[in-house]
Amino acid sequence: MLRSNDATQLAKQCAGRVGALIDGKYRLDELLGAGATGAVYRATNVWAGRECAVKVFHYEGENRETALQRFVREAQIANRIRVGGKVHPNVVDCVDVGRDRDSGRFFTVQEFLRGETLDAFLHTAPEHRVSAVEAFALMMPVIDAVACGHEAGVVHRDLKPENIFLVEGEGRPVAKVLDFGTAQLSDARLTGSSDIMGTPAYMSPESFMNARNVDARTDVWALGVILYEMIAGKAPFGVGAHTLYAIMVEIASKEPASLAATGEMRAGAWSVIRRCLERDLNVRYADARVLQVALDEVFTAF
Repeated sequence: MLRSNDATQLAKQCAGRVGALIDGKYRLDELLGAGATGAVYRATNVWAGRECAVKVFHYEGENRETALQRFVREAQIANRIRVGGKVHPNVVDCVDVGRDRDSGRFFTVQEFLRGETLDAFLHTAPEHRVSAVEAFALMMPVIDAVACGHEAGVVHRDLKPENIFLVEGEGRPVAKVLDFGTAQLSDARLTGSSDIMGTPAYMSPESFMNARNVDARTDVWALGVILYEMIAGKAPFGVGAHTLYAIMVEIASKEPASLAATGEMRAGAWSVIRRCLERDLNVRYADARVLQVALDEVFTAF
């Protein structure tokens, strides 16, 4: 985590790059955000005259090579999630990866998305929630994208409302999955067993014990947490908890309140979400495709 002075200095450095030309063709037009590893800019491909988003890697600390591998691999992973021979329409499209010839900095280029995160959407929604029908309608394409990822050997590991982006579409928003920076590939693992990867309130119980060995079921857990939060207006675990340990205790022991008992959804639909939140890995849905089939059955009944 960056200290405030370091963060301020880094933000100034990143802002100073606005106007620069990356790799001779990507003009950085606006700083959108900066973190310890890299900065994201709204940019223009001046050759094609097309707006895009450019991430520039700038991390120089410990384990730089591992951080760089994750940075570059994020683009490679997103491009693995395909349907009909193309990148899944509900996954952010990464169109280029390279190294700037002048600065030597690595960068990735993604489609530029206009809209807001699911997190921002829920914050402005009445009581911070939507109906079960709307939640399922928004999330079913996301679940399909995650399922295609599972079939390609990709476990996202950090699914949360901040990593689901709602793009302005015709009639209803189109959801896209973002940020594969902590994703795990079945054929290439960078995570040590003691690493904690993800955002605590959305992490499965097994994620806290051995992050290296998590599988598709950890994404199923996160999808269940997201659906619960969308319908209830609050997450099932960690609300009001101020420490990582307190969140871990809730996830390990607390039973989520039934959304069927409160009348917020039908019993059949609640049983699907509840099964996503099973601590017993043998009971939880095996992957997002199995979850999708189960949700499809109850969704058609609405």
